[in-house]
Amino acid sequence: MNTGGQAAVALAVALRDAHFRLKALARAWAENAPAGAVHGRRPLGPAWQYSDRPDEASYTDGLLIELANDLTLLLHLSVDFGAAGTDLQATVSVEDDEGNVEELLSTGPEEYPVSAEDLVAAIGQCLARLERLDPSGVIVARRRPGAVRP
Repeated sequence: MNTGGQAAVALAVALRDAHFRLKALARAWAENAPAGAVHGRRPLGPAWQYSDRPDEASYTDGLLIELANDLTLLLHLSVDFGAAGTDLQATVSVEDDEGNVEELLSTGPEEYPVSAEDLVAAIGQCLARLERLDPSGVIVARRRPGAVRP
């Protein structure tokens, strides 16, 4: 296999691993929540979306954790591939039933990853940051998120 093929396989494995890490994180958060705090979990991917332009595509994955008091905790990973660069972002946010959103964490590399290997490493770093987040204050104490942050 040539280096391009190896890089493609490494990226595919990283995205697969990211999917299972997000699922495991949501499961751990739900299992560690107080009784009655979590009403359910719903997957939001993985999904690929292609543009009419041949040099653009996006990969998204995530999960919703439905909480008491009509709150939803969202874990989301987004990779936007393009000729100008690849953008990566991982976020955790909480939303109330009126659509108000409070972002708890948003992380991604400061520069576009220049290679598949750099993108694989950046995906791992973003997921590690999500895994260090402790959402217990949201799941337990918060009834409503604050005002939407700009």
